[in-house]
Amino acid sequence: MSSLGLIFICPLLFMVFASFKSDSQIFSQQSILHTFNPFNGVGFKNYQDVLGATPFVNYLTNSLVVTFCSVIFSVLINSMAAYALLRFPWRHKQVIFTFLLALLVIPFEAIILPLVFIVTNLPWLTFESGQLNLTMSWFNSLHVQIIPELANPFFIYLIYAYLKSLPKDYEEAALLEGASIWKIYFFIVVPMAKPMLATVAILTFLRSWNAYLLPILVAQSEAVRPLMPGMQQFFGHSTSWGSIMAYATLITVPILVVFCILQKYFVSGIKIGIKH
Repeated sequence: MSSLGLIFICPLLFMVFASFKSDSQIFSQQSILHTFNPFNGVGFKNYQDVLGATPFVNYLTNSLVVTFCSVIFSVLINSMAAYALLRFPWRHKQVIFTFLLALLVIPFEAIILPLVFIVTNLPWLTFESGQLNLTMSWFNSLHVQIIPELANPFFIYLIYAYLKSLPKDYEEAALLEGASIWKIYFFIVVPMAKPMLATVAILTFLRSWNAYLLPILVAQSEAVRPLMPGMQQFFGHSTSWGSIMAYATLITVPILVVFCILQKYFVSGIKIGIKH
């Protein structure tokens, strides 16, 4: 298993080590000893090129804002929807659940153009120069990269299946004690569903951090451009593979950090989700 894991991690290690080398060194140094040795390269020059050629800090800030808001609101909205679908006595609930499952087979690419048309004609309040202004488009904004993808049928189904496996005793006892449905949700359901919510948080983080298709269509202004479309913009400024590897390394590190922090919850949530 360790050997298999090493095979999968080799491209990632190559990317990191190549980010410290020039193009000639990347293509000429073919031995393992030289390929995976970052000390015989050009140092941090490629990283300096990335920071100098594009407003990387601005791209990073936009991605952090979009990803953070997407994770928080996605976990909240999808968990509320799953809990309401499971516990509330809705009419035609089975029809709604079947429709939800049907949405899983529709690829995002199939609805991207209608979605772009809708969001570019929606009103939004902005606060500029001390007064509220009404704009008739979400185009070139941060919220257009957050709101359209918050509700996700796959996440709702994951949380629904997990909550279905939990006992109702605590909820019923709290209801008899006079607790409101909000208290039951936040203080009983959310703590018990923490592994699955962490799984949804990681998956949302990956989706938002790696988002490319929607941002490149609705966020063409450099002021609101996130990292992935920014990488495409960087290709226009640099043809150096070392610099490209440096850019890719910078956008990969946060993903690895988040996964290492939430790895325990992610693995346990996936196991339980598969089981149920």
